[in-house]
Amino acid sequence: MRLLRRFVVRAIGSGADPFRSARWRLTLVYIAILTAIVGLLSASLYEFHAHDVNSIEERRQRSPLERFRTAEGLPAAEDPPSVGEYLETLGRSIILADIVTIVAGGALAALLADRTLRPIRRAVEAEKAFYANAAHDLRTPLAVMRSEAEVALRSGNISQDDARALIGSSLEEIGPMSAMVEQMLDLARSGRPRRGGSLRRIDLATVARDAVERMARQAEGRGVALTVEAAGESLVRGDSLSLQRALGNVLENALAYTPRGGTVTVRVTHAGTHVDIAVEDSGIGIAEKDIPRITDPFFRGEKARGANANGAGLGLTIVKSTMDDHGGSLRTTSREGVGTTVTLRFPAF
Repeated sequence: MRLLRRFVVRAIGSGADPFRSARWRLTLVYIAILTAIVGLLSASLYEFHAHDVNSIEERRQRSPLERFRTAEGLPAAEDPPSVGEYLETLGRSIILADIVTIVAGGALAALLADRTLRPIRRAVEAEKAFYANAAHDLRTPLAVMRSEAEVALRSGNISQDDARALIGSSLEEIGPMSAMVEQMLDLARSGRPRRGGSLRRIDLATVARDAVERMARQAEGRGVALTVEAAGESLVRGDSLSLQRALGNVLENALAYTPRGGTVTVRVTHAGTHVDIAVEDSGIGIAEKDIPRITDPFFRGEKARGANANGAGLGLTIVKSTMDDHGGSLRTTSREGVGTTVTLRFPAF
């Protein structure tokens, strides 16, 4: 018993890995349920056969021929196994079948428990990575602000020019942090289930034109030509405000990673059952190995970090979540040094 307890404790773990513990506990629950079901069915099967065999034996004992042989002291025509021997053999066979079933079922239970917990484990690991990356990206500007404030306080007398410089530097650090917090709030909002009533008929061509108009000044400041190509109406069911934010995030990325003199083009096309908004830029491109991860929270490739130090890595995460809310999809194609195309595909209205 002590060895069994030691094995269970070692298998379940001491709590360092909660998913290992949960996997083994869930496996044991599955095995217990399987054992109860097999035991109940086996007992029922044994009782059924025992009752059937006893009934046959009783009928044989009551038969006229058997009574005559017994009265005359004659041996039975055949000497079949006794009821007790038959039931003993049946019981051993059932127990052996139960053991094989429970062992095989235990292996399947372990596999099922692992598959059941795998999505939950991935979600928890993604959440941990989210918090770790958020803390890392927020810690740097806070450390800069704190160090500058401490230096200013230790200097004793602060001139008006020094104070203005300190305030200006703090505002520069606060800007990216505020943008990151807003993106995190957008991500939280976009992850909420949407009611069907919140999605209305909207024209994606109008959404695209409005987004380009709002980003025109930023594009001009970066020296990037921003244009839109949209002919006619392209109707979908959607939430205009969230789609404006999503398209704005895609455009911000395109402008941030397109060098001066480059181009960003927004194309709206309606093809049968779907409507596409494609944002094509002539920027630095994305490494092929990074494309599957660009919608992960806070993920930024090496080239992206080098080209834009202020990015938080949440823009496309929000876009992906918004597209999921609208029953659409996000597809990204890119060539390093040539450019990137991000396509948002919606079901046509």
